[in-house]
Amino acid sequence: MGLTKRPDSYYVEFRVIDSPDGKFLVLASGVPGARKKRWKVGCLNKTVAREMESAIKTRLLLGQERTEQARPVLFKEWAKTYLNLEAVKTLRSYQDRVEIMERQLVPFFGAKILSEIRPADVEVYRGRRMKRDGNPASIQTVNNDHTVLKHCLNVAVKRGVIENNAAARVSMPNPQNERDRVLTEEEWDRLYDAAKPHLRPVLLTAYQLGQRFGEITGLTWDRVDLKRGFITLRALDTKTKTARQVPMTPDVRETLQQLRKVRRLTTRHVFTYAGRPLQRVTRSFKAALRDAGIEDFRFHDLRHCASTNLRRAGVDTATAMKIVGHKSEKMWKRYNAIDERDLTQAAKTLNKYLQRNTPGTLGGTDQPAHQAK
Repeated sequence: MGLTKRPDSYYVEFRVIDSPDGKFLVLASGVPGARKKRWKVGCLNKTVAREMESAIKTRLLLGQERTEQARPVLFKEWAKTYLNLEAVKTLRSYQDRVEIMERQLVPFFGAKILSEIRPADVEVYRGRRMKRDGNPASIQTVNNDHTVLKHCLNVAVKRGVIENNAAARVSMPNPQNERDRVLTEEEWDRLYDAAKPHLRPVLLTAYQLGQRFGEITGLTWDRVDLKRGFITLRALDTKTKTARQVPMTPDVRETLQQLRKVRRLTTRHVFTYAGRPLQRVTRSFKAALRDAGIEDFRFHDLRHCASTNLRRAGVDTATAMKIVGHKSEKMWKRYNAIDERDLTQAAKTLNKYLQRNTPGTLGGTDQPAHQAK
């Protein structure tokens, strides 16, 4: 028992044991099995340290000093712990989570005790969430925040910090943001021609193979097998945490062969700009769209193009899903656009089938029914 002075602060020490319920500390000087517990004063003033020592001793004698496990945890404290967890740091969305946590969730929930956050608090947050310009945020943006909050609290539940996840008890409305924008062949040609040299290989890979942007920019040469014609994506490279082999088209294969000839040994990444790994294409992509005269199109829509082209090419659903990385047929259908051309082609295919297999069909091998004698 006593005070210890260190360069950063005074520290107060007592010998303690846990109360029978494990929620409080009890003063136990000279008691066998007691452990030393240290409190940081936070200053180098000895008078303040003595006052702290006296206050802590009083709380210990009265059974009012909570254990670390029983001490209320503020959301901002848990948020810091959450973001420092290795399992969270390895998430592909980690940087987005940091931004959402620091800019949105901590300012709103930070001072709240973690265990006292209620579904009503989450609903209030959803209703008040604004964009930086002061306008209400979109449903998808609020859902993104909600997802981070829900995962954060779920980890707290699994670690025994809290008992219930309030965010999991609040539903997230469907943003109705499904898109079916697919480039025509002519639009694709214009976009590719308008793109800067460093952007073209990225666009081609996304358009023909359906890889996500992060899967493309994170690709390294050790996972490119030009001899076999395959790109290997590890589980940690994909959004679904599922490894997959992606077969190259001849165009992609030839493009990567050319990139390999001029690669710099200072980086392992396949797609680069000015000798450095490519991280963003926002400006160059917008410029290419503008110069090509293409509107209402996003980089991620290239996955829609790849999925649609695979179906049109007659690739079976199971194989196509493995190529683009869809785990469910529901998601595959969402990315697989069907337009008027597909419907017209379906009618032509049906007509050919009927002509070959249905007796009496106009143009078939048998005579029409009204001509039969």
